[in-house]
Amino acid sequence: MPRVAAVADLHGNLPADLPGGDVLVIAGDVCPLEDHSVDFQRRWLERSFYPWLESLSHADVVWIAGNHDFACQSEGWEPGGRGAYLLDGSFTAAGLSFYGTPWVPKLRRWAFYAGDEERAASVRRIPPVDVLVTHGPPLGHGDRLRGGGRAGCEFLAARIEATAPRLCVYGHIHEDPGVWDLGATTLANVSYVDEHYVVRPGGARVFDLAGGGAARALAP
Repeated sequence: MPRVAAVADLHGNLPADLPGGDVLVIAGDVCPLEDHSVDFQRRWLERSFYPWLESLSHADVVWIAGNHDFACQSEGWEPGGRGAYLLDGSFTAAGLSFYGTPWVPKLRRWAFYAGDEERAASVRRIPPVDVLVTHGPPLGHGDRLRGGGRAGCEFLAARIEATAPRLCVYGHIHEDPGVWDLGATTLANVSYVDEHYVVRPGGARVFDLAGGGAARALAP
């Protein structure tokens, strides 16, 4: 019975009490807020994040970067430690196919920003998979901003409808967590912190992907 635990927006928090599952998915923004310099983030990944990954009980880990993770977009950086780091790439674990992509709109000064043309092209490369991992949300689901308006990607929403992954997990918009259905896909904003960067109880979620069809969200 494949179960996927999913979380996003750790922002330096490395919890020891994440829910169990066959695969842990981390949907970007892993690095701390205190220092966005590439040198600091590289040291933190080596000294804190990778050892934490080793301590986890999940059989496999899949993770992507987010707009705060400048080190992951820096020249010469290579992922280390345990788990599969995905940058517009695929991985198979627990009999499930995964694809991860980090690109977000509107944030020109941040990591993994992509304009409309570049983002549309990256979204077109998303293949049919069981689990799609993105940093930002699709338009209309988990993308509502506290001050009004939405920040999701319209290209991503259309691609999800076209390829129908069983589960799509993301974060980025801290103030709009939750689980939704979009056709045959379960969508989930699994941000670990709220808009004030305070840890949110039950931010991490577990999904049952036994059998076919959309994933089933289990109680937090």
